[in-house]
Amino acid sequence: MTYLSEFVGSFIFLLGGYAYMCNISLKHTLVSTLNYIELVFAWSLAVGFGLAISAIMGGPAYLNPGVVFGSMIYNGLAIPDACLYILMEFLAAGAAVLICMIFFWDSFKASGDAPKRGIFSAYPVEKNMVLNFIQEFMATFFFLFLVFMGIAGVSSLKADSQSLLVGLVGFGAVALLSLSLNSTGFSMNAMRSFFSSIWFAILPIPNKGSEKVDWGYQIVVNLIGSSIGGILAVIVTTYIKNIM
Repeated sequence: MTYLSEFVGSFIFLLGGYAYMCNISLKHTLVSTLNYIELVFAWSLAVGFGLAISAIMGGPAYLNPGVVFGSMIYNGLAIPDACLYILMEFLAAGAAVLICMIFFWDSFKASGDAPKRGIFSAYPVEKNMVLNFIQEFMATFFFLFLVFMGIAGVSSLKADSQSLLVGLVGFGAVALLSLSLNSTGFSMNAMRSFFSSIWFAILPIPNKGSEKVDWGYQIVVNLIGSSIGGILAVIVTTYIKNIM
């Protein structure tokens, strides 16, 4: 059940975010145009519900490869378990992209050469690999620091209240970071961008055309940068909680 909870939580998180991105990026949808506050609210809800439901199902609610790596390095998570959690996140990304492709099939067909890779992965306001790496690392660290310390604050409450408050903590952390440290599209998660880029390249999304994934950026910034930020956040917050 813990592995299933990782899949379900990750799937809800990604499907909610990607479906909103489809609505604002494609033609023939009911949303059509970007409202940044609305975007922040949509992604915050997606992350909050994903965390809450994963926790309700009894899982650790990692929902982020960097958190899995950090737990393996510093918190004693066994390598086979870590691999299964990563697999669940990867499959969840694929399921979320696939459902968006099917649900918005006609919208993709109507959208011609409109950019589509950004629906499923984050790209920067200005590309500067060194600076973007630092930005992604910092944003991921601060985001997960807020989440982990917030979750620690509700851990003493009754079990039936904890899961909902975990979701609220996730909602608040995404909202704060997306309104502040957002220069790289506030991915802060290799699952949200790198894993989904793989599925974007594989699946027959209509009118994808010659649009290619920027693999150099995805690997350096959205995989390595966010994962290092996640690992450091696990180490720092675990240390703080141990000495409190």
